Amino acid sequence: MKQPAQIGGKVELLPTTAVLWNLLLTLWLGAHLATLLFFLPLLEKVGFAPLLQQEVTKLLKPGLLVITILTVAVQLLIQLRCYGFTSVFRQLRGQLLLAIWVISILLIPLGQHFAGHLIVRVAYGIILGCGLLLLTQPAPQTRVRH
Repeated sequence: MKQPAQIGGKVELLPTTAVLWNLLLTLWLGAHLATLLFFLPLLEKVGFAPLLQQEVTKLLKPGLLVITILTVAVQLLIQLRCYGFTSVFRQLRGQLLLAIWVISILLIPLGQHFAGHLIVRVAYGIILGCGLLLLTQPAPQTRVRH
C-alpha cells in the first residue's frame, strides 16, 4: 500500500494540487461543454423564440467566460507553484492554460460586439479544444522535499 507523502513534517493525505486541478478543470470545461453543446442547442430544438435564445446566450456566455478566467488563473498559479515561472511557456500544459486565459479575456468585449460571427465561434472552439487537450495532460504534482 502506498504511504502518504510527507511535506514539511506534516503528512498529506490527499494530493491537494491534483484534486484542486481536476476540480477546476471539471468546473470550467464541464460548464462550457454543457452550455455550448447541450443547453443552447436544446433551447433552439425545443422551439424557444429567437429573441429569448439571444437573451439567454447574452447572459450565459459572459458568465462562462468569467468562470473560465478565474479558474484558469488558479490553475496557472498551481502550475507556477509546482514547476516555476518558465513552465508556463515551456510545458504544453502551461501553454494551453495561457492560450485559454488570453482568449477568454479577449472574448468578453469582442463576444458582445461580434456575437454570432464566425470568429467568436472559432474562439469558443479553440477554448474547448485546448480544454480537451488539458484533460490528456497529467495533473501537476507538488514536489516532495526530503
